Amino acid sequence: MVGWLIFFVAVALYLLLSPRQAHEMELSGATQTEAAQVQRILTEDFALKLGGTAAVVLPQSVSGAGLESHLKAAVPEIQAVQAVQTERPHQWQLYKIVFSPHFALTTLQNQTPHLRQALHQWHPQARLTGSTAFQYDTRSESKKDAQRSENFAFLLSLLVLVLTFGALSTACLPLLLGGSVLLCFQGLMVLLDAPLSPVSRILTSLVGLALSIDYALFIVSRFQEERAQGADLQKAWSSTLYHTGQTVLFSGLIMLVSLSALLIPEVSLSRHLMVHLMVIIGLSLFHALVLLPLLLVYGDRWWHWPGFLSRWITRQRHRNQVLWYRFSTHVVHHAKLYFCFSLMALALLVWPLQHFKIWSPVNGIAPRDAESTQAYTDLQKDHWGGELLPIIAVYQHTNVFSGEALTELYALHQHLAQHPDVYRVQSLVGSAPLASYQTLYQGLQTLGFWGAPEILRQVVHPESPQQTLVYVFPKDTQAPEAHTRIMAALGSEKTALQHGDLLRGGVVARVNDLTHELYRELPLMLCLIIGGVLLLLGWHFKSIVFPLKAALINFVPILGAFGVLVWVFQEGWGQSVLHSTVNGAVTNTVPLILFCLVFGLSMDYEVLMIGRIHEHYQKHRQAKAAVIHGLAQSGSLITSAVLILLGVFLPGCFSSSSQTQEICVGIVAAMFLDATLVRLFLVPSFMALMGHWNWWPFFHEQQDPQAEA
Repeated sequence: MVGWLIFFVAVALYLLLSPRQAHEMELSGATQTEAAQVQRILTEDFALKLGGTAAVVLPQSVSGAGLESHLKAAVPEIQAVQAVQTERPHQWQLYKIVFSPHFALTTLQNQTPHLRQALHQWHPQARLTGSTAFQYDTRSESKKDAQRSENFAFLLSLLVLVLTFGALSTACLPLLLGGSVLLCFQGLMVLLDAPLSPVSRILTSLVGLALSIDYALFIVSRFQEERAQGADLQKAWSSTLYHTGQTVLFSGLIMLVSLSALLIPEVSLSRHLMVHLMVIIGLSLFHALVLLPLLLVYGDRWWHWPGFLSRWITRQRHRNQVLWYRFSTHVVHHAKLYFCFSLMALALLVWPLQHFKIWSPVNGIAPRDAESTQAYTDLQKDHWGGELLPIIAVYQHTNVFSGEALTELYALHQHLAQHPDVYRVQSLVGSAPLASYQTLYQGLQTLGFWGAPEILRQVVHPESPQQTLVYVFPKDTQAPEAHTRIMAALGSEKTALQHGDLLRGGVVARVNDLTHELYRELPLMLCLIIGGVLLLLGWHFKSIVFPLKAALINFVPILGAFGVLVWVFQEGWGQSVLHSTVNGAVTNTVPLILFCLVFGLSMDYEVLMIGRIHEHYQKHRQAKAAVIHGLAQSGSLITSAVLILLGVFLPGCFSSSSQTQEICVGIVAAMFLDATLVRLFLVPSFMALMGHWNWWPFFHEQQDPQAEA
């Protein structure tokens, strides 16, 4: 304990006094795709940073003179400010800000507040939008949501823990452990200079807090139970670690094995997230199995303060325990009815999954009331199309200025310009006759590219005439189907080429690649996860049925949450209450995040309940009585833990960020289903129906009718 206190103070002082902070991680991965190859060409040959652009939106009445020089003086990372010209009349002007490709995307995103300040000084009606602004606004809103959730959750957690443990002093233990876990994690990340993504920052905090509270609930409750039965400190400590300590250990090991399968996709977001969560799980296990028992033993005299509150809550807890035993007995004696009811309710929740869709938003993740979103919405209403998020194709040929290359490019340009989902196309050629372009570029080559206009230099490199860029601007970048149709049209054009080659890319295409990579090996990942759960639980409980049931049922709340997401964010249910955006699909990262959180937490509750049932069965060999005892002993703990989690995530359901809304609505739905339908009805009714076969083949015995009665 002294060693822990010294370490705790040292880490706190180091984080307080050290100017270093864990740096942001740049999204990467899926390196063998067309979009990744286009990204490398843009960076190396055209000095362009994919996703590293911003844009200024101005009314037509405002002159853009002096804008570029003003912004360059304020933000040195700016390489150029380019006015976008189109043939159609608009109410708004659009200026693209091109950053130097030598800076990381996170550095460019962090320049957003400086850019906005400079813009508002230049003209109060100027507004900033674009990829970097979208990401910055999303991260800022996520931090605000996390702070609101933490403030609300702290008060709710303290209240629930006081009612659960029967003392104010004991209720502070889980919060103390949670704070210590998060502090140690942050210190470790800064010390190792490890990168963190915004998703990783939020999820590690939430998972660390959730696991600390769960593990403390399990261990402290068992310790108090042993002490209430007259056990001395030594016996209570030993019994708690032997029974509940094993439950906590195997819960953590199962979560580690399950998350390790998600290291397979070649995506930096998922790999770093899984590694960080594994570190959090390790720290949580150490605090729960080493530090918490020491605190319970050496501070035994302090864990019942204040006495009057502890005595009153203890009396109420005994009454609640009687109610839990009555409820458990009722469920077990009507197992067939509740099992059928559970299956019907789950079928209703899972039914919408036949329409489940995933999309890869770029601007759609930003908060609705953010400046970047509002400015982009004005551009969409003004028929600017996808100027900020174009599809970028690279046409490759031995000489793009040759006659055969220009012929293919001209046909490609005309076909794409006539596509119903395309706003406009920018390339070496345009709508003029082909012969005029052939004459122009033949003369330009003779002059050695001298005097070429800037717009030409944007699509072909003067020293590398073997490749040229084709910008395709969609009419609506928020419609995933439209983007898919344009990419399919480019694929058809690529097949029709006889002399050159065509590579398809762009921000949206790159994000789509990463999404595909995340779920490409999904069957293999599921097999590894289920296999790991079967091995660990089979070893722990000496059964085959237990692990198989746990592995399959643990997916139930996740699938139910996916169904709720379809209803809310695809079909629009509850839109008037949540003020949610109906995107017609679920954001690409949400299923992965939901799985990480819900699977691990659900497995904690599963192992706790099964552990109680298994312990009673080993002593008395009465299957139904063991189910009743296990549900009655663990039901209140699971309910308390889920109430705390609901308090953490409920505020986020009303966030102005659609991504945060999806995550929080999904987690709230999953944990509510897990604590009610799954743990109270499905699991006990199924185990009651299985009887002694739950322990097949190791502990299978003939049922004793008299004992069961």
